[in-house]
Amino acid sequence: MPTPPSPLPSSNTNTPEYYGCEYLQTMRRQLDSYATTGGEYLEAIFTHREILSSYPSAHHQCARGFSDIAYMLEQRAWRADRDADAEAVSAFRHEAWQIAATM
Repeated sequence: MPTPPSPLPSSNTNTPEYYGCEYLQTMRRQLDSYATTGGEYLEAIFTHREILSSYPSAHHQCARGFSDIAYMLEQRAWRADRDADAEAVSAFRHEAWQIAATM
């Protein structure tokens, strides 16, 4: 079983460093309260695509960021507001592959 993606400690502080653009980093920091049942993950993917198209060079780590988020969703405990976690995992992994293929 693969080990969970852990944030890398920053060289300047004790705060963790996440992969991806600021949008994905913010999403990961809020993952404990992130509900997937309403399809929010699709909105997140489409929003990120708009941001990516406006400034592609700022997104060189976003494939890894999406993969890490997918893994974290896959590992978290089930709740009623997280009913679509499996679909979100698939969607985020697909998005990671798409980004990796174009960068």
